[in-house]
Amino acid sequence: MRHLALIIISVLLIVSASLGYAYHEKKTEVDDAERGLMAISNTALFCLEEMNALGIMLENNVSKDVLRERVSRYAYCSVMMEKAAFSLYLLNEDERYWRLHVAASNLEVYLHTAMNSPNPDEVLSDDVKLLNEISRELGAVLENGGVGELSPARAERLFNLTQRLSS
Repeated sequence: MRHLALIIISVLLIVSASLGYAYHEKKTEVDDAERGLMAISNTALFCLEEMNALGIMLENNVSKDVLRERVSRYAYCSVMMEKAAFSLYLLNEDERYWRLHVAASNLEVYLHTAMNSPNPDEVLSDDVKLLNEISRELGAVLENGGVGELSPARAERLFNLTQRLSS
């Protein structure tokens, strides 16, 4: 009977150790994925914080092709941000990342509309001040530690600003 108890205890210890190892391994994978998504999001922020360049380009009457090229770059960065923020939301169900996802989606739709317009300069000129404000907000996110340190208030502000874009 004593041997049976030792065998059962040994088996339980082995199972417990295996489950603990599997849990910590999975946790490490999730943490690695989250860090990667944060890096992608911050890279997209670096790109999008330069959207104020569109106003300068409009002031200097750049060609529609040059304007479209720049807008397409920002649209691509918006897609990166949109997908990374959505994945972050799925990982931890944090409402900040949902707001960021929707804000990036709004921005992407707007930029694609401008890019595909016969007159992108006219579309963009209507919202140049708003784009500059969005650009400043995105820069502030970077200055305050990036997407990982995004405050709920700033996420809400970005969401509200992008809701005002005309498309």
